[in-house]
Amino acid sequence: MPEKLVVRDWQKIRSWLEPRIQSGQVRLISLDVFDTLLARCVEPPVLVQHAVCRAVGKQVGIAPSVVWQARQHAEQQLRAEAVAAGFDPECRYVELLPRWMDELFKEHDPSIGRFMCQTELALEDLALHVKPDAQVFMDWVREQGIKMVAVSDMYFNSDLLCELLGRKGLLHYFEHVYVSADTQEGKYTGKLFRRMLQAQSVRAGQVVHIGDNPISDRRVACQEGLQGVWLYEKKDLRRRERLALSASMAQRGGIWTGRHFFDTVQTRIQQNDGLNPRNFFFRYGRDVLGPAFSVFMQGLHERLQRQVNAKQPVEKLLFVARDGFLFDQMYRKTATQAVPSEYVYLSRKVITAAATADGLDHEKAIVAFYNPKQEGLASVCKVYGLPEQLLQPLAREHGFSNFAEPIHQWDDTRLHNFLKDQRVQTIVRRVGAKHRALLERYLEQVGFFAHRRVALVDIGWNGTVQKFLKQAFGMRADFPILHGYYFAFVPKLYADFGENNHCEGIVHDSRRGNACERIPAEFEEIFEQGARSWEATTIGYRDCDGRIEPVLKPDSAPDRQAELRCNASVARMQEGILCHWEHFQAVQQLTGYASQQLLPYVHGILERAVVYPTREEARELTRLVHTEDFGHDHVLALGNRALGIGDLLRPRRLLQNMKVAAWRYALLDKIPTGLPNFACRIAYLHTVEK
Repeated sequence: MPEKLVVRDWQKIRSWLEPRIQSGQVRLISLDVFDTLLARCVEPPVLVQHAVCRAVGKQVGIAPSVVWQARQHAEQQLRAEAVAAGFDPECRYVELLPRWMDELFKEHDPSIGRFMCQTELALEDLALHVKPDAQVFMDWVREQGIKMVAVSDMYFNSDLLCELLGRKGLLHYFEHVYVSADTQEGKYTGKLFRRMLQAQSVRAGQVVHIGDNPISDRRVACQEGLQGVWLYEKKDLRRRERLALSASMAQRGGIWTGRHFFDTVQTRIQQNDGLNPRNFFFRYGRDVLGPAFSVFMQGLHERLQRQVNAKQPVEKLLFVARDGFLFDQMYRKTATQAVPSEYVYLSRKVITAAATADGLDHEKAIVAFYNPKQEGLASVCKVYGLPEQLLQPLAREHGFSNFAEPIHQWDDTRLHNFLKDQRVQTIVRRVGAKHRALLERYLEQVGFFAHRRVALVDIGWNGTVQKFLKQAFGMRADFPILHGYYFAFVPKLYADFGENNHCEGIVHDSRRGNACERIPAEFEEIFEQGARSWEATTIGYRDCDGRIEPVLKPDSAPDRQAELRCNASVARMQEGILCHWEHFQAVQQLTGYASQQLLPYVHGILERAVVYPTREEARELTRLVHTEDFGHDHVLALGNRALGIGDLLRPRRLLQNMKVAAWRYALLDKIPTGLPNFACRIAYLHTVEK
């Protein structure tokens, strides 16, 4: 009997085979398919069948558990019938499908049968990848002039297995594909090997069979006279065990569901080793921002579907420039785009300017003072697009000797008197009316008023665009019911958004009162950097032969110059995010998890990245600069001088530095322990509003 070989990688198999091929001892190589040539990103394989049942249940309106039970019952019946007829306990998909449909439907619909079959193929395709070393081996075997056949225990019949191998680019390697479902004879009893030898007209001693199963691929093959080789890839075996354990733990809920999901995503990503050495910003986008933005997009799709189920569908989806740019790109790369969408050139500046057509009250004016670099009335003019030269003389009459003097006391009597001056309000209304007229024409142009329900998608935070849209145009009878779907929503500036004006933060909403999910608010700027467009912000509109076109901030502006220098890094981050999104969508089909199940783990990923950055993360991210679209040319550096042990001895100065820092945890980068980061985070969690 042939020796029972155990080989640990494809290179060693090649070294063992080469002299035997040269001496003419080997005429045919037989290869197992699953876990030998093709590896799965989900374990155990039955998870793919569960995914099929979910898809079928959704398509025909039957609970997935019922679809699964029907499949199990049909499969058990077929295996029992095979044994009773003297065959191995094999189930053939060509028989399973009609029996399965009998369990579910009174009458067969051929289109449903085709859907079920194609769904199973598609999900198997998503779950599988070709092992690179295996393909290199097959290329080498073909160069030696040796024939190859595939031999597999699988419920797919050979035509379906051939289609699957074709999708994976492997079918052309094989002289023939032998599968247990065709003849109800398995490798594990040796019958499939015998049938293969008979069909190939070759002696068993001239055949080498390679597979991952020590019983059916080595021991049984050797018993039939073939040279069986057990491919024992320890690293791959450990990966499969880890994925199976992760799937088991996911049943407990909590962070384990997300752990299972993102383990699977990471497995798919690692299939292409070429992605791993990419630059830092690609990896950061893929591994940190990618999970957060992908869960946000999944949550968006769930909410749109929820609206459909409630018979209140969103009719138009508007991705708001600039921080909705990446979300627009992700939406376009989604398999199902159920709602028409458009990327719209809106900004806080143009919206707030239009909102002054009815005047400027105190509530609107103080919005300009939230900027830490605010310059009093000069900031008010920049935010609302008002003419400084006309308002400066009137400001002096009310006691403002320096128009750019910061106003820290927002109830300043001078400010109230200035805003009550009808000469001021006349100027404001006249300029605001021009802004509003152009914006109104632009909104009509993009179909904003043509739909009953419209949704805005943006990075979020305060919902300024949505708030001021309602203020500027809420009096129109055709103003739509407006939904704002934001990555994060922290309504510090505004409490009341008006009737039929709904806002929600998907990854973080401070109104939920969950302090642990507030991590995006600890470093808002990095999420805006990851999502933003490479274009400049919108500062106005112009009429171009009857069509309204956005006017963007010129590249010569100082903040735009700084931004342009960062664009290449932002582009790499977005490439990484889109890479993650591609794999995320595939895994979501395979697992069926909802965004709410994934969020606890995503918050953990963000907590690690924001609160406990690596040295590389702190160094690279603090080279970026952040700009805002609220009228100013200010640049916010994400990096400050890192603190040392000595700074801890000066609590007052330390506290001040922490307050003004965009990313306070990066200040602690040079302290060789994570304890200050931990203490800072705990202090924050105890001080935020619960």
